[in-house]
Amino acid sequence: MISFIRGKIINKTLSQVVIETFGIGFEILISSKTYEKLPKVNEEACIETYMHVRDDLIVLIGFLDSNEKELFLKLISVSGVSIKIALSILSIYNTDELIRIIKSQEAELLKKVPGVGDKLANRIILELKGKLKGDYYITKGTEKIMSNSKIMDVKEALKTLGYSNSEVQLAFSKLELKSIEEQSVEDLLKAALKEIKD
Repeated sequence: MISFIRGKIINKTLSQVVIETFGIGFEILISSKTYEKLPKVNEEACIETYMHVRDDLIVLIGFLDSNEKELFLKLISVSGVSIKIALSILSIYNTDELIRIIKSQEAELLKKVPGVGDKLANRIILELKGKLKGDYYITKGTEKIMSNSKIMDVKEALKTLGYSNSEVQLAFSKLELKSIEEQSVEDLLKAALKEIKD
């Protein structure tokens, strides 16, 4: 099993990267979220990998974020979720976004991913919602602050305006924790609306 590859980036696209190490070029499938974080061509990168082996195929999938790798492995454990679909999901939603979607059972958002229909979206939620731990919420502690009374007021106002719970959580995840604690309800509402519309 190849757990990571370190080397020079020879080429990269939204769906794959080629890394040269010791004269060997490894073609690695990636999500577009990983692509956005990659260094430039000819610069060095270290990518965590998962090697998928079938009778007729050996594929390397790469990740710059260990949380993305763990979530990818959980996704492909669901019947009907192929490598292609899992990478498509992780190309549209980052790990925090996807975990919130699954925990809040927003099947409609999963159905926006090509290849994910109603049955598969609900199967992903059913099988994974109890397996996703709060450890994934490592960026801003969003889950904790969402219980704050001031935040709850803004959340209810946004829901009254027709926004889903997932959209509200995503908006707050983009705001700085300090600004959330210091701003008034009115200012927070304006800031959250701006993030939703951007």
